[in-house]
Amino acid sequence: MNPFYPLVASRAHHRCEYCHAPESVFNFPFEVEHVICVAFGGADAETNLALACRSCNIYKGAYLTGVDLLSGDSVRLFHPREQAWEDHF
Repeated sequence: MNPFYPLVASRAHHRCEYCHAPESVFNFPFEVEHVICVAFGGADAETNLALACRSCNIYKGAYLTGVDLLSGDSVRLFHPREQAWEDHF
């Protein structure tokens, strides 16, 4: 298990920080993921780690941006350490 898991899971109240699914619904712990991946300069710091369900972690991958389907513009993906979920979605 990731050594940061207890800290990150507690901070996230054991919910995926992207879709807010409760970890208790699944039969295994969620993943500690890098919001900004190490390959793009992200660190193993508490401020760059998030709790993610497997589905969100795979879907997000190393991406930092996505395409807005309505406008076609490139937009920054949700950053759980810097943005409020309610404001972003």
